[in-house]
Amino acid sequence: MAGLREDFWDNLLDYIQDRTVIPVIGPELVTVQEDGRDVPLYRWIAQRLAGDLKLPTAELPEGFDLNDVVSLHLRRRGEREELYAQIHRMLRNAALKPPQSLRTLAGIPGFDLFVSLTFDSLLADAIGGAQQISYSPNSVRDLASPKADLRQPVVFHLLGKASASPDYAICDDDLLEFLHAMQDRQRQPKTLFDELRGNHLLILGCSFGDWLARFFLRTARSLELSQKRRRWDVLVGDQIAHDDKLALFLESFSPDTRVVSLTAAQFVGELAERWKVAHPAEEASVREIGTGARSIPAGSIFVSYASDDLEAATRLAEGLREARLEVWFDKDALRMGDDWERSIRRGIEQCSLFLPVISRQSLSEKNRRDRYLWREWNGADDRTRAMAPGEAFIIPVVIDDTRIDRAPLPDSFKRAQGKSLPDGKITPDVAELLVELVRDFHRRQQAT
Repeated sequence: MAGLREDFWDNLLDYIQDRTVIPVIGPELVTVQEDGRDVPLYRWIAQRLAGDLKLPTAELPEGFDLNDVVSLHLRRRGEREELYAQIHRMLRNAALKPPQSLRTLAGIPGFDLFVSLTFDSLLADAIGGAQQISYSPNSVRDLASPKADLRQPVVFHLLGKASASPDYAICDDDLLEFLHAMQDRQRQPKTLFDELRGNHLLILGCSFGDWLARFFLRTARSLELSQKRRRWDVLVGDQIAHDDKLALFLESFSPDTRVVSLTAAQFVGELAERWKVAHPAEEASVREIGTGARSIPAGSIFVSYASDDLEAATRLAEGLREARLEVWFDKDALRMGDDWERSIRRGIEQCSLFLPVISRQSLSEKNRRDRYLWREWNGADDRTRAMAPGEAFIIPVVIDDTRIDRAPLPDSFKRAQGKSLPDGKITPDVAELLVELVRDFHRRQQAT
């Protein structure tokens, strides 16, 4: 396929701005950190699963993947059904963080609907505030409305989402069953497929083989690939670009499909940089979290503080990070643009815990008129009203001798189990408690 010209990027950016692009995320883009390097998630799972099952690695191919491990387990007369719950527990207990590539993709405005071809929640965590919908041949779920009417971003897990049940694809045989089921119009998610047909598809890091890739494209488009159509298919990924048979087939029979010879992560990085250059005013109006992404990862701890308490709040945030907790704490990137209130609201909706920093300064007459601080505190108070009794959410952190029971605070703050951390210095027992509460949050999320 021809190299990328400037008009390719210009057209793609225009389509994204028009909100007519659906990213389809494959395994190549979903990685985890291990020993300071990025490892594909499915490779990470395969290595651990092989160890847990005590499989002889000599019988596995070099660079083996999850399908290889499942296949060997079955050849050794293992039970297939037990693997789904085992993988689900592995992901739940690991509390993995979204990789930079997904956070970068999530930071590009213009995407309302994402289609995930992996069974993890890392993409939804990177987006923050996303609804997750999972399809399986035995449980046909669909979009609640067309993309234009969605009230929040949606991640649609087309090959299922990890759970204790065998309702997601962990091997090639599962993948075939999912794609076979989608040929039956009674088992198709109709609204989703209408959107796939009506929008440009940006397929990132999909590592299907030659024929499976053809079959997937044909299924998504619901018409012959050789037919002229007004929508693009852009296939990006290292494996795709080096599949000569697939490239030749698409060049011959699907001229509207573009194959890009970049890794999915490289492409996303380039796309994000070009978006920033094309939309500098929008970039300056968004509140960004400390990692540089615009979204608030689901399950982060929201640290809310008055500017007078910045030093103590910074110390608190650093202590939380040392305990390997994700923190939304932004001491210098708050930009009062049009998206500020929406960012705060989304952050409160998606965080696992809300830690208001309480002090004489935060409750001073000056800060009682700080509408930004009190919108955060009142927003957190509002969220507690929709939560189950006894569910931990607000954990007041008192950094001086202020008494919560006598302070002019929302009732939910006074009912909560506050922690005294002078000057914001976190103690081991409090860190341990917060780690457990965040784990509880992720368990509840996995159960829903």
